[in-house]
Amino acid sequence: MLNKQKFNFFRNWGFALQGLKEVFTNESSFKIEVYIVLALLAGIIAAPLPILHKGILSTSMLIPLAAELANSAIERTVDLVTMRYDEKAKRAKDAGSALVFMSFIITGLIWFWTFFSLFFD
Repeated sequence: MLNKQKFNFFRNWGFALQGLKEVFTNESSFKIEVYIVLALLAGIIAAPLPILHKGILSTSMLIPLAAELANSAIERTVDLVTMRYDEKAKRAKDAGSALVFMSFIITGLIWFWTFFSLFFD
């Protein structure tokens, strides 16, 4: 990384899309989460909800996907450093998994409070 190229917006978008494609292709958990998000998104669009609530629910579903991408990056980096069992490597991977778990809790709370505000406002 010594010869870092200048910033190029479109090239960077290309790298981001390559990363999404790579993780979608090689990580079954990410692929499953994408399919769940698409199914929920179809339900949100079809549901008779105010546009603000649709936006909140739709946007919140990106949180677990972003966490899964970060977890995949952590796992790949750890695997790059060492392929043998190491307690520190395990802790790093466990922290990445905890990130994904927490993202589901946060998203669940967002959904709960969004629907709570609809029915008890």
